[in-house]
Amino acid sequence: MEAEDLSKAEDRNEDPGSKSEGQLAVPRGGQSPGPTALWDMLERKFLEYQQLTHKSPTERQKSLLSLLPLFLKAWEHSVGIICFPSLQRLAEDVSDQLAQQLQKALVGKPAEQARLAAGQLLWWKGDVDQDGYLLLKSVYVLTGTDSETLGRVAESGLPALLLQCLYLFFVFPLDKDELFESDLQVQRMFVQMLLNICSDYQGLEGLLSGSELQSLLIATTCLREHSCCFWKEPTFCVLRAISKAQNLSIIQYLQVTDCVRLSLQNLSRLTDTLPAPEVSEAVSLILGFVKDSYPVSSALFLEFENSEGYPLLLKVLLRYDGLTQSEVDPQLEELLGLVVWLTTCGRSELKVFDSVTYPQLEGFKFHHEASGVTVKNLQAFQVLQNVFHKASDSVLCIQVLSAIRTMWAWNARNFFLLEWTLQPISQFVEIMPLKPAPVQAHFFQLLEALVFELHYVPHEILRKVQHLIKESPEPSCTLMALQSILSIAGGDPLFTDIFRDSGLLGLLLAQLRKQAKIMRKSGNKLSTPGVQDPERELTCVMLKTVVTLLKGSVRNAVVLKDHGMVPFIKIFLDEECYREASLSILEQLSAINAEEYMSIIVGALCSSTQGELQLKLDLLKSLLRILETPKGRAAFRVSSGFNGLLSLLSDLEGSLQEPPLQAWGVVSPRQTLELVLYTLCAVSAALHWDPVNDDFFRRNGLFEKLAEDLCLLGCFGALEEEGALLRSWADTKARPFADLLGIAFSSSGSLPPRIQSCLQILGFLDSMASGTLHLRGDLKESLRAKQGPVVDAQKGEAGSDPQRNFKQWPDLEERMEEGDAAIMHPGVVCIMVRLLPRLYHEDHPQLSEEIQCSLASHIQSLVKSEKNRQVMCEAGMLGTLMASCHRALATSGSPLHSRLIRIFEKLASQAIEPDVLRQFLGLGIPSPLSATTKLLDSSHAHRGNPGDTSLLLLTAQGSAEGPWQAAPDAGLHPGVTQSLQPLGESQDSTTALQTALSLISMTSPRNLQLQRAALAPSFVEFDMSVEGYGCLFIPTLSTVMGTSTEYSVSGGIGTGATRPFPPPGGLTFSCWFLISRHGAATEGHPLRFLTLVRHLARTEQPFVCFSVSLCPDDLSLVVSTEEKEFQPLDVMEPEDDSEPSAGRQLQVRCGQLLACGQWHHLAVVVTKEMKRHCTVSTCLDGQVIGSAKMLYIQALPGPFLSMDPSAFVDVYGYIATPRVWKQKSSLIWRLGPTYLFEEAISMETLEVINKLGPRYCGNFQAVHVPGEDLDSEATPLVAEERVSFGLHIASSSITNVADIRNAYNEVDSRLIAKEMNISSRDNAMPVFLLRNCAGHLSGSLRTIGAVAVGQLGVRVFHSSPAASSLDFIGGPAILLGLISLATDDHTMYAAVKVLHSVLTSNAMCDFLMQHICGYQIMAFLLRKKASLLNHRIFQLILSVAGTVELGFRSSITNTGVFQHILCNFELWMNTADNLELSLFSHLLEILQSPREGPRNAEAAHQAQLIPKLVFLFNEPSLIPSKIPTIIGILACQLRGHFSTQDLLRIGLFVVYTLKPSSVNERQICVDRALDPSLPAGSQTSGKTIWLRNQLLEMLLSVISSPQLHLSSESKEEMFLKLGPDWFLLLLQGHLHASTTVLALKLLLHFLASPSLRTRFRDGLCAGSWVEHSTEGVDIVMDNLKSHSPLPEQSPCLLPGFRVLNDFLAHHVHIPEVYLIVSTFFLQTPLTELTDGPKDSLDAMLQWLLQRHHQEEVLQAGLCTEGALLLLEMLKATMSQPLAGSEDGAWAQTFPTSVLQFLSLVHRTYPQDPAWRAPEFLQTLAIATFPLGAQKGAGTESTRNTSSPEAAAEGDSTVEGFQAPTETHPTRRQLREFTQLLLRELLLGASSPKQWLPLEVLLEASPDHATSQQKRDFQSKVLLSAMEIFHMTSRGDTAMLRDGKEPQPSAETAAAPSLANISCFTQKLVEKLYSGMFSADPRHILLFILEHIMVVRAVH
Repeated sequence: MEAEDLSKAEDRNEDPGSKSEGQLAVPRGGQSPGPTALWDMLERKFLEYQQLTHKSPTERQKSLLSLLPLFLKAWEHSVGIICFPSLQRLAEDVSDQLAQQLQKALVGKPAEQARLAAGQLLWWKGDVDQDGYLLLKSVYVLTGTDSETLGRVAESGLPALLLQCLYLFFVFPLDKDELFESDLQVQRMFVQMLLNICSDYQGLEGLLSGSELQSLLIATTCLREHSCCFWKEPTFCVLRAISKAQNLSIIQYLQVTDCVRLSLQNLSRLTDTLPAPEVSEAVSLILGFVKDSYPVSSALFLEFENSEGYPLLLKVLLRYDGLTQSEVDPQLEELLGLVVWLTTCGRSELKVFDSVTYPQLEGFKFHHEASGVTVKNLQAFQVLQNVFHKASDSVLCIQVLSAIRTMWAWNARNFFLLEWTLQPISQFVEIMPLKPAPVQAHFFQLLEALVFELHYVPHEILRKVQHLIKESPEPSCTLMALQSILSIAGGDPLFTDIFRDSGLLGLLLAQLRKQAKIMRKSGNKLSTPGVQDPERELTCVMLKTVVTLLKGSVRNAVVLKDHGMVPFIKIFLDEECYREASLSILEQLSAINAEEYMSIIVGALCSSTQGELQLKLDLLKSLLRILETPKGRAAFRVSSGFNGLLSLLSDLEGSLQEPPLQAWGVVSPRQTLELVLYTLCAVSAALHWDPVNDDFFRRNGLFEKLAEDLCLLGCFGALEEEGALLRSWADTKARPFADLLGIAFSSSGSLPPRIQSCLQILGFLDSMASGTLHLRGDLKESLRAKQGPVVDAQKGEAGSDPQRNFKQWPDLEERMEEGDAAIMHPGVVCIMVRLLPRLYHEDHPQLSEEIQCSLASHIQSLVKSEKNRQVMCEAGMLGTLMASCHRALATSGSPLHSRLIRIFEKLASQAIEPDVLRQFLGLGIPSPLSATTKLLDSSHAHRGNPGDTSLLLLTAQGSAEGPWQAAPDAGLHPGVTQSLQPLGESQDSTTALQTALSLISMTSPRNLQLQRAALAPSFVEFDMSVEGYGCLFIPTLSTVMGTSTEYSVSGGIGTGATRPFPPPGGLTFSCWFLISRHGAATEGHPLRFLTLVRHLARTEQPFVCFSVSLCPDDLSLVVSTEEKEFQPLDVMEPEDDSEPSAGRQLQVRCGQLLACGQWHHLAVVVTKEMKRHCTVSTCLDGQVIGSAKMLYIQALPGPFLSMDPSAFVDVYGYIATPRVWKQKSSLIWRLGPTYLFEEAISMETLEVINKLGPRYCGNFQAVHVPGEDLDSEATPLVAEERVSFGLHIASSSITNVADIRNAYNEVDSRLIAKEMNISSRDNAMPVFLLRNCAGHLSGSLRTIGAVAVGQLGVRVFHSSPAASSLDFIGGPAILLGLISLATDDHTMYAAVKVLHSVLTSNAMCDFLMQHICGYQIMAFLLRKKASLLNHRIFQLILSVAGTVELGFRSSITNTGVFQHILCNFELWMNTADNLELSLFSHLLEILQSPREGPRNAEAAHQAQLIPKLVFLFNEPSLIPSKIPTIIGILACQLRGHFSTQDLLRIGLFVVYTLKPSSVNERQICVDRALDPSLPAGSQTSGKTIWLRNQLLEMLLSVISSPQLHLSSESKEEMFLKLGPDWFLLLLQGHLHASTTVLALKLLLHFLASPSLRTRFRDGLCAGSWVEHSTEGVDIVMDNLKSHSPLPEQSPCLLPGFRVLNDFLAHHVHIPEVYLIVSTFFLQTPLTELTDGPKDSLDAMLQWLLQRHHQEEVLQAGLCTEGALLLLEMLKATMSQPLAGSEDGAWAQTFPTSVLQFLSLVHRTYPQDPAWRAPEFLQTLAIATFPLGAQKGAGTESTRNTSSPEAAAEGDSTVEGFQAPTETHPTRRQLREFTQLLLRELLLGASSPKQWLPLEVLLEASPDHATSQQKRDFQSKVLLSAMEIFHMTSRGDTAMLRDGKEPQPSAETAAAPSLANISCFTQKLVEKLYSGMFSADPRHILLFILEHIMVVRAVH
């Protein structure tokens, strides 16, 4: 018992004397005082005690004893805390007192009496005589305080007395049998007091003061049988405490007293007599003194050795050998621990030689230096070694082995120190068969620890173990040894070589061969469960050991194969206990011969019987492990593994039936499903990421075979018959597919067995489709967890809980990848589609249909993403849908119909075969064998119904599908006919609606791309997120050969010479691309469009010479001609990328122009210039985004400047990222058609390429530009020899390297094989080859094309959407058929929507529509169904035409729709919603568009818009409110695209509106012509006039519009084509005044041109407008009716102004006419006559004078023709008889206003040549001519002016002009104006040669004037001239008329010259002589004399 135990025991027990002691201290009648009071009281009493020095010892003793109860009580109340200042003094007195008492009790007495006296003194004796106990307890308390107090106690001699008492108590036991609690209490205090004394040095010295310690120690070793058991443990406890003190005095004491030797001698004598535990305990006590003293001194250790201690230890330990121990004895364990310690005692380190045998493990290191505790005492270890050799007890042996392992744990060096000296482990191996099984197990664990913990390979020990295995003396030992070897062998691959070299592998193989032969001879014996068979177990371990030795060691596998063990290993497969290891051996053999392994496994699978399910499962599990390797998958394919697996499934036919077939009665469905699962897992693993196997499986139709085998399992139902009745199913929401799978895989599933099996198989297929079936363990665990039979079927239907969540099957969302489940094996999804109709079970219809709908919804969710749709289209899922689910697709009432239709639509929007599309469109056609058709008479059965529009669809869909429906006719019963007709119509319409809706979904564009709505092309997709690379490799772009290079080194195709590189004329790279997802800028993975690489033969490094890429940092396009080494990214230097050479790189930012999800066209044009320079231009979508001067590609790669004549340079290319630049990124992009031209393409050609779109797949040798006539001749864009390559998916195929070598050449096949990292002779790996579409063109050698490199990073898709496939099965005819079947507006809208979608995306459909006159047919159909048209359909048709796109006005893109439908106004005039108003408004908007207006107008002109609109004016239903809009359309059309032919059409209609001359329009009121309240009949003429005026006003606004920008030549041509007669027709006298005004404006607008005025005056041909209007019509008329040709007639010239004067004479009453002519006279544009006054002619003319352009008049002059027109109108007005009414007032006011206007103009422009123009003067003279004068007028005139004086003093000169008979008031003003002009003419002429105007005035006369009238007129003119000369010569400045005329100029006022006077005099004489001048001769003579005198005076 330890000291702590004693103290604790004391605390737990109550002091027996505490009660009595307490009573002594408590005052009477009071409470117990506190601790402080007790200590104070004790202090007072102790002081009193100390004062008793004079008292006797007895009294002092009593006084001291009286203090002790108080002391103990205070100690107890203070919880062990002593607060007593005189503690040491008290301790001294109390210990002295106790020592005296003990001395008194012991001295002089025999030992036994002394033992009794000491006991009586110290023991508790009740209420009397307890002084000894109080002293003992007080000393006990005092020894536990501090060291000082403890020293006072030791000084009293008490320690030796106490030790003497302990000796007496131990040696002399009491006779009493019963022990009381008080005895234990005293013992604890006594022992603890000794322990406290041992802890003090002084106290310890006190213990050694006598012989008591020697006696006590010897007593423990020789008096064991007589000692007191009660004091045994306390005694040993005290002795151990003394031993642990480690005091040198103790060692000396023991050495002096010879205690160790004596004790060992005693123990040696008593060893055989005493029990082993007691002896070992005593030995341990002695060894404890030795061990504790060894750090201080080795004296006791040496004494132990010299006293034969080791033999004693061996003898003591072997005493345990005969004992039967269930557990380790503590004494033995303690003794062994001391022995182990003894091994470390020694004077020096052991010296051994390094004897490590190699090879060793990687972590092994032998430490030569002694680090840690090492073995130094081999004698002590020999004790353990001898014990193990001699002992047979398992516990003892195990303890010895544990002790050895402990030594190894101290220091690994100990093993080598022992093994290289004593060889304990090696010796133990030899005797191991003799040891018990636990010892053997522990030993081999020790051996394993040696290997695994010390990392040491004990070759010698392992050889002995191997020998032990070979000899096999004892089976269990051999088994354990082999198991240990198995464990060791699996620890490190090194052991595979060690055990092979040591012969262990051969030994095991020989044993296994022997065992296999025995098994083969004896047959397979079933092992009895629960009975162990050592032989079987040993064989299993041998097999496992062989497996371990084969793992990772090809050499060992070769050894096994060389031993011929494969047939023998196959024998072990039949035994289930050997199967796992045997399969593992075969799996290891697959590393050297995978085909052999596969043949064995597949053969075993195929040869296994139905009952050997577990064998099949084990084989499949092994197969799964091998299929993880590419070599295993290849061997599996070669060994017919797929056929073997499918045959395995076919063998399970009927195994899941209910009830199952008899052959499967003993097999549970769970076992069958597990076999199906592992079979499918094997298929999935074989296909996983293996393109060869996937291609093989697909090409050989094994997916279909797999589906057939699954159908035959028995759980799937039969296919539904076509004639089966429709089932009614409540339209409830089906549970999610994942929930149903969760229920099916749960252990508490409530589904019927067959349905549950179906769901589980579908779950397998679903995981297989995603490529995770063979990777998932949850399905396998779920299958194993299922137990017990399922519940009843009906209960399963009723009790299924849709909300139940089972964790065995993950939710669909958890299995999504980037939002959508990735489909790895699309063929498996097709299998699920094939199984879909077979999921129906008649016993559970509702549950079956729910599962079907759930599966259909799940498949629909799988094809949610575009990628999955494309993958499924490539797998042919649409054809599978049509073949397997035909009835559900055709039956609209089926619950699967809508879901399958949606799946079909989603897939068809990507790609669909024409034949499948034809079948889909034929779903609505009733079967020809229907019951109704059978009623038809055979003679009428095949007649079509002419009224049935479904026949249009019949022609489109072909005869293969049969007629839509048989036409009811006379052969059918009348009642049946009547009932079938409406049913057929509704069925046709419903079918058409469903078909149209599906086609809408199929053909609608999936992405919004405003610039281009074309269909998406076929493409190659590069996904850098999977493998980090993927590219198209282009071999042999060119081969630059030396002068003596052999031609055979060049690849490519063609018959010409090698293609030079770099191209001498530059190059152009063109491609279409789409970015699905940009890469992150941090990833640094560029989008590489093209990389050209060159390699010089006989050099190592290839070089990149040209590259085009898109940088991810700033989305900039980078074009580089720099030479860079083509090497991996980790080798490339960073500065190479950051600092390109000068002039070698172009970088253009284009991030704003790129949009994800849209196709873009990229063109890089490199134009070669002089020397080494070039110009690089980059174009994106036809727009130049960057250009720069750069250095051209250098002649040779890299740093090479010359080339060996026999060398060559190979040029090849990459599109996207090659394997050498592998780098994972999120970049995903697609590549469309790609071309490389060896010339710089012009921008015009690039625009054409951009217009052709991404679906163009030609070589640009016969190009039809989009938008142009397809019938025109196609032209080449690029020369044949300049096309280097063209790549597009349409020209591609799946081939292999061997076929490439055979079809093309070996050079390219080797290059491709090298790039794909396969053999150049490989014929299995599928190679996707994009053939060079320019390979057949003439020119130099070209590359064969490009191959896809990258298993997972490259995906190819062949785009063939429904909009494109329609072209192959009827195209537009089908779409028109849908329109013809429409019976309501919804169907009509859907049909037109389909047409819109197809026409918008497919240009070929538009061509086919034109080819079959489809737009005309569509217009005809729409006219027949005009009642169905509405605004929605109208807007849709606008979208088809292209004028409305996405809510914005656009240009006309479909001229056919615009011309034949939108411009078919008869169609729209009959609609119910007045759609013509919307149409007119829309036409007006598109023609007014500032950007697209001219283009739309041009298209409208081609569509004959104006003639069609003009024809509308004759429509009776046309209301007047629509006419302004129509005319506005005409105006916009003419402004946008002016055409003379259109103008003629309008002019022709204007002439058509003219009435005969018999109809006077002047009286018709036009203002109320549009009043709807008036009768229509009375306003017909008014409406016509109004319409005519609107057209004329429109023509005037168009022709004078500044937007038109017509040249003078164009205007002249326009005028000449209309002809002058067309304008003059509109100026006839009977026409309305408004028409006259507009027509005159129109005419004079053209006559503003001087050339036209001249030609109009001289005369133009009439009738030209008729002639030009009939152009093109005469051809039609000639075809309609033959007639004799008209005789040739000479053209009739029409003098324009003469006829115009005549017509204007009828309109002199219209003031606007004067204003227009005056504007024409002033050369002012007529367009400015818009805001002038309308009240009077004076105001109008005054406004004109203020607004006209003076600068232009001064520059160009006045228009003489305008002046003539004014004079003619003035003449006509003055010729009118004067009327007195107000209506005739204009005849008096208009001439006055006109003359005033002329006068003002003359005053403003007096020098204008128009005033002197002969035509003007002649017209003025004729207007002034006095036609109404009498005969005597001349005489009277003469008489009045008979003398000069009279003339001067009488009437003025002007009055001489007047005739007495003139009545019009304006004639006087006219004569005055003429006189003014005459004066200016005479005075302004500098010579007589300029007097032509005077001659004109004299000779002018009307045609019908008489000679007398002429004489009178000329006489007046001459007299007026004479007066002018007379007044001028006299200096008369009198004014004409009223004297208000301005002063004449100096030139006019100058006196006439003699020449002028002479010439005028001569003229007077001539007129006198001719008799044309009647005047007084005297007057003439005086005039002459007067002027002669004037002349003389001047000169």
